[in-house]
Amino acid sequence: MSGKATVKSVLSADMVVLSGRPRPGGPPATRTLGLNYIQAPKLGNKDRADEPFAFAARNYLRKLLVGKEVMFRVDYTVPSTGREYGAVFLNQENVAHMLVREGWADVREIRASDAENVDVEALYSYKAEAQAAKRGIWADSASGIRKAHYNLEGDAESFLEKYKGKPLQAIIESIRDGSTVRACLTLPNDEYQYITLMISGIRAPVIRQGVANTDDLVEPFAEEAKFFVESRLLQREVRVILEMVGQNGNNFFGSIQHPAGNIAEALVAQGLAKVADWSITHVTGGPAALRAAERKAQASKIRLWQAHVEKSKGKDNEFDATVARIMTGDTVIVRNAKGQERKLRLSNIKAPMRLAQQKGVEIASFDWEAKEFLRKRLIGKNVHVTIDYVKPPSDQFPESTECATIKVGEINVAEQLVLKGLADVIKSRDDRSQYYDQLLVAEVKAKEEGKGKHSAKEPPKYKWSDASENAAKAKQFLPFFQRGGRTQAIVEYVANGSRFKLIIPKENCKMTFVLGGVRCPRAAGRPGEKAEPFGAEALDFIARRCQQREVEIEIESLDKTGGFIGSMWLNKTENVAALLLEEGLASIHSYSADQSKHSGLLYSAERAAKQERKNIWANEDPNAVQEEEEEVDTAKPIKKEYLDVVVSEIVSGGHFYVQVINQNIQSLEKMMADLGIHHKNAHSAPENWKPRNGEIVSAKFTEDNQWYRAKVIRSVPESKSVEVIYIDYGNSETIPLTRVVPLPSQFSSLPQQAQEAVLSYVKVPELKDDYGVEAATRFRDLVGGRQLVGVVEQREHNVMHLTLYDPNVSQDPDRSLNAELVRDGLATVYVKSRYARHPGNQALVSKFQEATTLAKRERLNLFEYGDNTADDEDSRY
Repeated sequence: MSGKATVKSVLSADMVVLSGRPRPGGPPATRTLGLNYIQAPKLGNKDRADEPFAFAARNYLRKLLVGKEVMFRVDYTVPSTGREYGAVFLNQENVAHMLVREGWADVREIRASDAENVDVEALYSYKAEAQAAKRGIWADSASGIRKAHYNLEGDAESFLEKYKGKPLQAIIESIRDGSTVRACLTLPNDEYQYITLMISGIRAPVIRQGVANTDDLVEPFAEEAKFFVESRLLQREVRVILEMVGQNGNNFFGSIQHPAGNIAEALVAQGLAKVADWSITHVTGGPAALRAAERKAQASKIRLWQAHVEKSKGKDNEFDATVARIMTGDTVIVRNAKGQERKLRLSNIKAPMRLAQQKGVEIASFDWEAKEFLRKRLIGKNVHVTIDYVKPPSDQFPESTECATIKVGEINVAEQLVLKGLADVIKSRDDRSQYYDQLLVAEVKAKEEGKGKHSAKEPPKYKWSDASENAAKAKQFLPFFQRGGRTQAIVEYVANGSRFKLIIPKENCKMTFVLGGVRCPRAAGRPGEKAEPFGAEALDFIARRCQQREVEIEIESLDKTGGFIGSMWLNKTENVAALLLEEGLASIHSYSADQSKHSGLLYSAERAAKQERKNIWANEDPNAVQEEEEEVDTAKPIKKEYLDVVVSEIVSGGHFYVQVINQNIQSLEKMMADLGIHHKNAHSAPENWKPRNGEIVSAKFTEDNQWYRAKVIRSVPESKSVEVIYIDYGNSETIPLTRVVPLPSQFSSLPQQAQEAVLSYVKVPELKDDYGVEAATRFRDLVGGRQLVGVVEQREHNVMHLTLYDPNVSQDPDRSLNAELVRDGLATVYVKSRYARHPGNQALVSKFQEATTLAKRERLNLFEYGDNTADDEDSRY
């Protein structure tokens, strides 16, 4: 019998396994054929060692024949064993002759009756030639012995630790099923170790036959998967990367590297294996390629995926939103572009549970850290949301729950939580995040590094005493907070527009906090309770700006229930009470406002809202809204603040920005140098990042192409640009979005250096008004490039009212730059301010009025056509 076949494998140098053509119903038939008239050394097994040169001889024939098509002839069959013997021809040359010639086989005794089927003379000639040259088995026998371990000696974990992640040369000796092989590893010390290797990240259909105490099992497509791997890897040289030890401790999981490609990906793409979650986290190179291959097979519905049905994600499953509130370490509330709020759980993760709460003391651990982690990274941020699945109602969650992946730019916050050891991954076969594999990988890494809850250390405990538990307890805390000045706090909850629950991390306490100086409409607190007009709007306005934000507070007094009354600032400069008043969502509470050192700011904000008839003032008659004459405490001495300043930006002749000369100026110069260096090496803004109004950013100034800190005033979508003000200098401009990037956190600690100011006692025309340009030009001449002394007459809504002096020109207190503008007829006297009406300033006001008289007499500028300013003296620009 003779024919063509493909060499499937080589058992020894004198015995091969031949494979026929593939069959429609399954893998091709095979036959084992011994090479006639020769004898080669045999490989060992777990019970006996190799014969000398057995591995080298087998290796020679393996490299020569495996995977190649040959001609074969069967000469006879041994009746007792059924084994066939014959000849194999490669390119018409007898392989037995090649083996004998190279010294890898000996010639067996040839009977006379068989002499007609073999070239006896040639075989013996080749043998003599090999012996003379000491080739192969005829060499020194000591050189032909290898040290092979058919069973693992010692601990599998120790073996893994030694070789994990290192590519080891190997030969795939046998295939049990599509994802399980027997491999011979070549170790660095030239020893050989046989292992059972399960391919990481996949599970192919199982073939289980002849195993004691178990039934035979051949799963669908198992034979096809096995043949797929055999035809590509059996007895091929590969590299194996060990990645983990199997559950039974006797086998290994790892990746197989072959020049032709990744067998795991190929199997999965052909629908002959599925991704295995229990090992995919260990796959060298990550799980992305395997998941992509599986999606491809699912879409094609081939083999294992014939009945696959793609889950519908429903409508509106992907959108951009703003994070409004952090509920727990794995649950948030977001607000979409339509203003609708949606409660979302982070897909496939679970944050730690809260610890027990004692009376008056709240105790937390990793649950607080997880929630705080999300708060710092998400609250108020624009995020991209993808709904991965919806959990139906259950006993624990009576309503259906949307589970989503939330990303800030390219950062998956759930993955970051798991990496920090602040959440566990929920294993699931059906409901999965689109980044499920990355979550599993992150969890393994967190455990290996002992992060967060996986640490061997004692879990942290955070305790907060309730300073507002009752009035008596609050009184004990009051003096401490009053002495402390501004205190850092976190807004945990907004009860209504002016009432908050705060956390004071530094002092390990919580408190109820009430804005002083204002009365805010109440929102509905309980179901069925009726809200006061504009109560809901005030609550929404403040919640959007303050909920779970970091703020600063100054405490002034207490209410009767233990609530602390005082002032609150956002971003260090925005007075929250003033924001409410400006929007017409609160009114002045006269008694407490008058007690506040920020009363001027509060009254000014309310007046602005009344003039614009905002919200609660919508029905006010604007003609009836007049500037109220504020009472001046004549008995109270004047306290003036003196500052060394330079004017950094001029808006108009009486409106400008100054930098105060102090140690912060040197810090500013160093920070600007460091900021420039940072942006030379930094990347552009994240792809999905959009600057928000009020956000502090890095902006590239058009005039000099240098980077500066800036505040976003407003977006201009039609031109893809933003209007910014440079917070350390006061100038502003509109620039393309490409010139704006997020400000690195290390450059945000220095307070903004440009402070807004107006000239006190005077009114100067705006640029658009008559003589506005002349006034601005004259003011620039007076202040340009000079260090001045500024007397702060009043601070109103973060704007300083300054009287400026140039000490190089005159030390006379009457020779202010304010007075110079009046004397030049470019400003008029304004006497309605509180400080202008104080008796202690009347001498100075009189000097201003004398300067006005001289300007009028000489018909200078504003008075060129006579005195036409009488109607303006009671107004303020």
